Amino acid sequence: MPIQNIDFILKEIIRFLPLFIPIIIIEYGLMIFALIQVIKNEVVYLPKWGWILIIVLINIIGPIVFLAVGKKKVKEND
Repeated sequence: MPIQNIDFILKEIIRFLPLFIPIIIIEYGLMIFALIQVIKNEVVYLPKWGWILIIVLINIIGPIVFLAVGKKKVKEND
């Protein structure tokens, strides 16, 4: 691969980097929030270690699935 192509690729990466930074921040923030929720709350359908693996390995979708399905619902007594 000629050096000119490498320079072009690096320039394109640098050009799009500001677009990726917010996505990366959201991804890691969501992952940290979901991991804290796993540790603090009861979970359903899988053991806690299973949910942790899903959250860490399946980036954006894993935490969303856990927050939608995996947290045990708290029943309010009226």
